[in-house]
Amino acid sequence: MKVLKNLLVGLVSIIILLVIISFFLASEYTVSRTTVIKAPVEKVYSEFNDLNHWLTWNSFDDDFPDIKYTTTDPGNGVGAKQSWVSEKMNGSMTITESVPNKHVKILLQFEGFDDPLQANIDMEPVAEGTKVTWTDEGKLGKNPVYKYMGLMMDKMMGGNMEKSFENIKKQCE
Repeated sequence: MKVLKNLLVGLVSIIILLVIISFFLASEYTVSRTTVIKAPVEKVYSEFNDLNHWLTWNSFDDDFPDIKYTTTDPGNGVGAKQSWVSEKMNGSMTITESVPNKHVKILLQFEGFDDPLQANIDMEPVAEGTKVTWTDEGKLGKNPVYKYMGLMMDKMMGGNMEKSFENIKKQCE
């Protein structure tokens, strides 16, 4: 009985310690990746500015084999919206800003999460083609579990960005 009591006290102590540590963890995250795509900026811009194009290269789908999309018509430019449903997660993304051949800003909302994710894709012509910087930013709130998830965001989301870049390169180069 004493062993069980010590285990319980130890477990409760660990949980309390983890909650206290979470107060010091970031409540926001930023994940960013940069690559150069050997294609003209106009071609690269059209990949990001048209949500129908995302269906051909976005690696997010790899984690959700049953995903189904609905895209507004038109599917490109400011106001274009794409929604998805799957067994694991539902959500939507909307283009909120689009500057031809320079920048696309997208708001992503996930069912069950209060705070949206903001994606910023910046493009600039370089000698080798187009330099693309893709940055995702979001808030984690005060939930300790979300704050610990924030520690893994760079690896999780960054990996998807890198795979998506490789897929876009296959499309454009």
